[in-house]
Amino acid sequence: MSATVATAPDTVYFDTASLRLLRNDLTLGVDNGSWCLETPDGPIRFAGSSLAVPPTLSRLVRAYTRDDDLVPVARVGDGGTSELHAVLDHRIVRSPRPPDDSARGMVLRYVRAQIAALAAADLAVRQDKPDAVHRMRVATRRLRGVFSAYARVLGGRRLLRAVGDELLWLGGELGPARDVEVQWARARPWTGERANACFAVLSEEARERVRCALDGRRYLQLLTALDVLEVVLSEKPRRHWPAVARRPAARILPHLARTVAEKVDARVSRVAALPAGPERDRAVHDVRKAAKRLRYALEAGAEALPVDAKPASRAFQNLLGEFQDAVVARDLLSALEVANGILTAVRTQETANADRCVDELPRAWRDLRGALRPLWS
Repeated sequence: MSATVATAPDTVYFDTASLRLLRNDLTLGVDNGSWCLETPDGPIRFAGSSLAVPPTLSRLVRAYTRDDDLVPVARVGDGGTSELHAVLDHRIVRSPRPPDDSARGMVLRYVRAQIAALAAADLAVRQDKPDAVHRMRVATRRLRGVFSAYARVLGGRRLLRAVGDELLWLGGELGPARDVEVQWARARPWTGERANACFAVLSEEARERVRCALDGRRYLQLLTALDVLEVVLSEKPRRHWPAVARRPAARILPHLARTVAEKVDARVSRVAALPAGPERDRAVHDVRKAAKRLRYALEAGAEALPVDAKPASRAFQNLLGEFQDAVVARDLLSALEVANGILTAVRTQETANADRCVDELPRAWRDLRGALRPLWS
C-alpha cells in the first residue's frame, strides 16, 4: 500500500488590480482562513474568511490601496513570495530613474523617500505602534520643508502650495496625539490619579481625531495629490524644467539652503530683543519652524552641500524642542487648576526651563551658523 503524501494548500494572494501592494514591497495572502500581510517590518496576521479580505486588514493598507478593491491576483504553492514575484513581476512597470545629480533630481529623491515614509508610518499608526504618530508627522514636515526651501528647482509652485496646505492640515490632525504622548511621559514624576485620568481622556480624544483623519476622504485626496505631484515632477521632459532645476545640485542647492539659514538668523535676532511673555514665546516658535525647514533643506541636499552640520543642528533643534515642551507643560499645569504645592513647583521649574532655553538660543545658533559657514563662501 502506497503512503498518502499530504500537500500544503495553495496560498491565494490579494492585491489591487494595479498591484499597489506588491509595488510597495507588501504582500497579502490567505491560506485556509489565515491571513498574513508581509511588510518590511514583519508579518501581520489575521483570521477570517478566505473569500474576502477582513475589513480591519483593508483599513491597515489604505495608504497603499487608495480604497481600490483588494482582489485575488495569484494562487501559488509552497514557493511563497518568490513564486509570487515570478508570476506577477512582469506586470509591474517601473520607470527607469538613472542617477541624476541635477538640482531637481536630488530633491526629487528626497521627496519620493518621504512619500514612502508617510505611507509606512500610516501603517504603523493604524497598528498603534510606539512613535508612529511622530514618524508620520515628521514625514509631513519634511515634505513641506523641502517644498518651501527648494520650490525653485521643483517648479509647479501653485501645486506645491496646495499640497503643502493639505500636509499642514494633516500635521494639525496628528499634533494633539503627539503632544499628549510627549507631555504624559514628561509628567510621570508628578502625575497623580487626577492628572493621569486627564491625560487618558486627552489621549483617547487625540487618537480618535487621528483615526477620523486617516479614514476620511480628505486624507485620501492628499495621498493621491502626492502621487500626482511625484509623477508630474518625475515625468516632465527635462528640457521643460526650469533652467535652475537642470543645473548641478552642488551649484544650486547651497545658495537655496543659505537663504533658509538667513531666515533663521533674522528670527533668532528678533527673539533677543523681546522680554519674556507670549510675544517672545511666539517668536521662539517661529524660530523653531524656520529651523525645521533648514534641517530638512540640509537633509534633502546633503550630498551636494559643502557642510556637515548634523551635531550643531541636532543641538539647536533639541534646545528649541525643549523650549516648546516646557511651554506646553507650563500651560497644561495652569489648565489643571490644582492648588497643589508640588504642581506649583513643577510649573515654576518649567517656566525656568523655557527661560533657560531662550538664554542659550543665541549661542546654539552661533554654533550652527559656524558649521554652515561654507554656504556663504
